[in-house]
Amino acid sequence: MAQRGWVALLAGLLLQGVQAAEPLRVLTEHSPPGEYLAADGRVTGPTAEMVRELLQRAGESAEIELLPWMRAYQIASSATAPVALFETSRTPEREAQFKWVGPIKRIRWGLYDRAERARPLADLEQARQAKSICTYIGDGKGDLLAQQGFSNLFRPVKSQQCFDMLRLGRDTLWLSSDIEMENIRSGTDLQLQQVLAIDSLDLYIAFSLATPDATVRHWQATLDAMKRDGSLARHYRGTYADSLIEEISQVSVAP
Repeated sequence: MAQRGWVALLAGLLLQGVQAAEPLRVLTEHSPPGEYLAADGRVTGPTAEMVRELLQRAGESAEIELLPWMRAYQIASSATAPVALFETSRTPEREAQFKWVGPIKRIRWGLYDRAERARPLADLEQARQAKSICTYIGDGKGDLLAQQGFSNLFRPVKSQQCFDMLRLGRDTLWLSSDIEMENIRSGTDLQLQQVLAIDSLDLYIAFSLATPDATVRHWQATLDAMKRDGSLARHYRGTYADSLIEEISQVSVAP
């Protein structure tokens, strides 16, 4: 009986080892300059390369997959296996849907219009009177406005479509971040102006609830080490503002 007990215990430990070794899946979206698909099919960009180094330091062998945002989000939020999704805005509504590692970036967001017709807004209450506010489906910023009862939201699949509406002269405002707006606008002669600064938002790596807590703690500790030794700053320098790099390089506690 004692021998059988030891065999059963050993089998259980082996099973736990197999479960713990379940491979991690890492997902992101096309969101330059942070992450995009290079001509050779490699997912790259300063944020993607930072996460790739984080993967290596954490002892993971996963490849970064690039998917449409809503598909990646649905996979990560409903997965029964370990999945990591970046860059994900950490909002109160999403808090319990994931386990979080970060922050890995900070964005400042607000409403933008064509510069020649831009009229500054005093507050969000005035924004309710706009004909429409364009924000893509799945955008955490848009979700925050929707939860505040905004009924004038127009939500296409991609943020690029919001920019195109402004480029074509449509009567709309664009809900965007500073980084996203400048990247999409670059290469065009369209001048945009922020008509309302709303808030700043931290972006994280969101892990599926099926990811072991030990894995999440290990990733957070590894990211904190990369902030301390300047590795995160090395990936970001030359793409993101020095002020953003300094802010995000601070090791902070979870909100």
